[in-house]
Amino acid sequence: MERASYKFDSLESINPEKSQLINFEKIIKNESLEDVAEKLVESTFVEQHFMRKDAIDRLLDFTFFKIQTGSFHVIHMAYPTKRMHDKELESRITRLINEYLYPEIVLRILKFFARNIHNSDTNLYIANLIESESIIRSVYDTFKLFQKDIFIYNPEKKSLNVKMIQQFSPQSDVTLSLPLDACARFKYILEFFYIKQKVSHIYTPADLVMYREAAS
Repeated sequence: MERASYKFDSLESINPEKSQLINFEKIIKNESLEDVAEKLVESTFVEQHFMRKDAIDRLLDFTFFKIQTGSFHVIHMAYPTKRMHDKELESRITRLINEYLYPEIVLRILKFFARNIHNSDTNLYIANLIESESIIRSVYDTFKLFQKDIFIYNPEKKSLNVKMIQQFSPQSDVTLSLPLDACARFKYILEFFYIKQKVSHIYTPADLVMYREAAS
């Protein structure tokens, strides 16, 4: 067997045909962000299985881990989050997400939020890095999509849009993909965005109300 002639901390390692080992920290800190983004996007075209995580998915997993092991950052008691200890790395990842990987990263962020079922408050770890209004608008549009599905009676049909965003099989357990649960997760994230930055031109708290009383 031939030995790999590349390093796991080089851009060449971002290639699912060669390796699943990527030293994101060194690559992001040492390489041009434009080159990193280009390589990440390029690698997604190689990955053929839609249910398997690609390099951008794995970048989000790496980012989540680095924040999870960081320090608490509370801008509101109801919406606690964390930040990385390494502020340089955090800054460069923030730029990657909001500038260089848009629009390819949008579906991965939505998938991450939709799949994080059991510890959904930790979605704020990633949400705290999002500054792009285009990404925030996509989160809001997805919330509205799920909100409409709540009122579909057929349990198989009502979960299809959530499963599509989660990239779960249509035959997977519907209890993991209920639109009411997904709506609540996305509503929490959108409320956090509203506190964190000016988004009133995209939505207001009134737009996040889950139900309205019928007119008498």
